[in-house]
Amino acid sequence: MVTRLARETEVLRPAHGEDGLLERQAIAFLKGHGTASYAAQVNLRPRGKPAFLGTSDIKLRRSFADLIRRDVRPTGLHFTVIDIKATRAARAFHKTQVAFYVMLLRAMLAELGVDAIVEPAGEIWRIPDDGDAEGDRWTSEEFALKPYLRLVEDFCRTTLPAIADKVVAPGRDETFFHVYFKCEQCSYLPHCIEAVGSNRTPRTRDVSAVAGLSHEAKRTLLSIGIGTVAGLAELGAGVGRIDGAGWSLSRRADQLVSRAKALRDDSVQPGTEPHSFLMPPRADAAIYLVADNDPVDDTLVALGYRYVDSSGAREHIEIMPTADRAAEADALVSIFGRLVADLEAIDARNEAIGNPNDPASLYAHIFLYETTEALAIQNAVKRHLEDPRVRTGLLHMVRLFPPDEVVPEPEFRGMQHLPATALRSVVEQLLSLPVTVSYDLRQVSAALQRAGLIVESYQPATDFERPFSSLLALDVSRNLREGRGHGPDVAAIREDVRARLAASQAIADWLRAEHQRRVATSQSPMLRLNKQPFRLQASFNPLDAGDLDVLRAFELLENRAGLLDTMIQLARPTRVRRDAGRAIGPMRLINVSEKGLSAFLLFSIPREAEDADLSSGAFGLILSDGEPDLVLEPRLWSSMGCDLMDPWPNDPPNFLRVRMFRPTYNGQFFQDVKRRAGQDGWWLDQSFVDFNSAKADNFLTFLGAQVQP
Repeated sequence: MVTRLARETEVLRPAHGEDGLLERQAIAFLKGHGTASYAAQVNLRPRGKPAFLGTSDIKLRRSFADLIRRDVRPTGLHFTVIDIKATRAARAFHKTQVAFYVMLLRAMLAELGVDAIVEPAGEIWRIPDDGDAEGDRWTSEEFALKPYLRLVEDFCRTTLPAIADKVVAPGRDETFFHVYFKCEQCSYLPHCIEAVGSNRTPRTRDVSAVAGLSHEAKRTLLSIGIGTVAGLAELGAGVGRIDGAGWSLSRRADQLVSRAKALRDDSVQPGTEPHSFLMPPRADAAIYLVADNDPVDDTLVALGYRYVDSSGAREHIEIMPTADRAAEADALVSIFGRLVADLEAIDARNEAIGNPNDPASLYAHIFLYETTEALAIQNAVKRHLEDPRVRTGLLHMVRLFPPDEVVPEPEFRGMQHLPATALRSVVEQLLSLPVTVSYDLRQVSAALQRAGLIVESYQPATDFERPFSSLLALDVSRNLREGRGHGPDVAAIREDVRARLAASQAIADWLRAEHQRRVATSQSPMLRLNKQPFRLQASFNPLDAGDLDVLRAFELLENRAGLLDTMIQLARPTRVRRDAGRAIGPMRLINVSEKGLSAFLLFSIPREAEDADLSSGAFGLILSDGEPDLVLEPRLWSSMGCDLMDPWPNDPPNFLRVRMFRPTYNGQFFQDVKRRAGQDGWWLDQSFVDFNSAKADNFLTFLGAQVQP
């Protein structure tokens, strides 16, 4: 990019072999000498310590700004700081880096006695949306510097002195560290990971090893003298109630303690939740997907598909060695063409049977391991909406929702139930495993295999192994796409995707088998996502879709996406919903008063629910006993609908008042709920409300019925 810029305008650049611009050249540029408009790799290091660093014993190292633009205007010299990033989106930390450079530049200008203006906006030059990391084109993303300058100033004033005061000497290191999944790119990880390694005993193994432990939670534990896995395991869930426990520790104490015990004992143990509503107990046809995204090019690198039924398994894997968008679209069409064809065959069979209660009917479900894989696929589809093949695929995605006419009453619960499951979320709910830092596929499958629960685990080759993730490493995708020749080739990547598909299937098969074992031995069922035999929606014909059909599909997809997001949240245990601020409970019913057409219910609420995100005026509130089997039924939401009221003058602060229409309150359904909940088992949740989709659909239907001129 700088080379191209230099062909278009004058740019001061370092000499060949030099790290940065010569100091005399940089000073001359800042003083306004010469005719260059840009200077590259300017070392922004004042001779004296800048005032914003305070009085701490801090010394600056070299800081090279990628580009500084100089404009000569009637008001004098104007400088703009620019950073070049191999990304498609400027992140907050990119902008913070520019803000730091700006503060150094200001200090240098003051030291040189140069009266100049540093522009209040910085720029990130990034990969264009239609380009790739190997090209020389860029998109300039301008942003206001002020909030990021405040961020740097606050860090230097409050946090940096505390860091500088720590003692680091042979045998003594007072610095705070925490190992978590984002540490993979840190150059210090080889040092820090030794502290959480399985070669240490539980009493010397750093508590960072416990998956899900946050920085703040570790600081709290250290404040009470707990810094090891064994120490946390022996504390008990009461650690969440100690003074100073932050949100993460107070809300997740029982889960963290359970995971610490699994690490201490090196064993697979039951998690804190006895069941999950995110996965069905039956899948006659199981579809497994793997998706790897290159964050630099922001395109898919690999897409894997495995279909498993009673006849066996078959796979198809697409590897994209370049960032060519057309190749990505072709891969999407190839994979999802197979998905649609398989689902259509299941639909045709179930239609021929004609009875969802017939044991021969087929149940279908889609599985991924990571939720980030679903997001990668979603973003890839967004990038190709102009492709008619992808738009047709979207219509098929709409058809994943079963037609209402095949939904039996009243047995079926959850007519809009989830079409796909992220296996990691299910494992995190149900199991405490001896894994370090993260529940990634490699560690989870290895732990289950060591326990004799599955026969096949994901054992990546050396080039593919990552400490805390099993998705394709950035180095692998960049080696492939930049043609470096010393990384895994297409065949090796295909084999790695195949191994991940197989391990995902092994985990899903074991979860279903364990569920059946528990049911057979009269234990509580583990998987409680109820589904019916698969049927496609009949509202659209993807092979005869006009523009209005596509618009209707987009509208319906937006509606379904919102509904599914809500149902995913409602499928979580009540405690998790409350801790996320999406529910209030368990509440104690104090009294009920009926006035006019309304019934007013007064509840006392627990302290941990006082910070919920629900407030008066919120739409779609439902009052129930919190049971997911109940709140996951959209058709029943109107029978539990209510409004959260502003407090009445004499209401205590830890009380809330709910209004419900009397016909709803006195209805047979809600009275049954009231009897089950009793006095102390009440929960307030937020369901999904969409006022616009029906109106938009009616309008599009009206347009479609008009006679064309």
